[in-house]
Amino acid sequence: MRDTVYKELKEAILCGDIASDERLMEIPLANKMGVSRTPVREAIRRLAKEHLVVITRGKGASGAGISDKEAKDALEVRIMIEAMSARLAAHNITPEQVEYLREINNKAREAAARKDRNAIAEYDNLLHRFISEASGNTILFTVARFLEGHVLRYRIEYIKNLPDFDGMLDEHDALIEALEKGEDEKAESLITTHIISQKDAMSRILARMSE
Repeated sequence: MRDTVYKELKEAILCGDIASDERLMEIPLANKMGVSRTPVREAIRRLAKEHLVVITRGKGASGAGISDKEAKDALEVRIMIEAMSARLAAHNITPEQVEYLREINNKAREAAARKDRNAIAEYDNLLHRFISEASGNTILFTVARFLEGHVLRYRIEYIKNLPDFDGMLDEHDALIEALEKGEDEKAESLITTHIISQKDAMSRILARMSE
């Protein structure tokens, strides 16, 4: 039950159903979800550790806002982590893993045809996670997983604002091909450019949001 409440609240924050600075009232949330206050309270504390919720003394909990600095900080770290992941994965990835990456991107294309932006974000996250895993470096993969919580809300906001998804998915295809061929420098360059584009787009999106 605790995990279910946590996942539902996290998804609501990431998808924008709970807005930035919106108060998270334990009793109304518990009543809405049909649970006691305890799993709601525990979920809020977990989300606070992931910087998705802010707990202020005397005011309680609220959805965390998205700042330009936080986005830049998170995405700059992501660039370094994923560039290393791609370089290592180009040497260690197996044919089966390459095929799995293609399946993920194909499912993302199917979601794009449905204009299901939440599903696209999930597949995008899964693809990048799997590349980190394919690096073969368990410490790197652990760090990448830790970073996911900080990056996922920016990824979703970025995808929400894309006019179409072909460019992003084509970049995935090119990256998968480079990994399959063992082209480590090209894979590193492609994934770096891919994330820098997201970082620059997020700066523009947040600038518009603050107007």
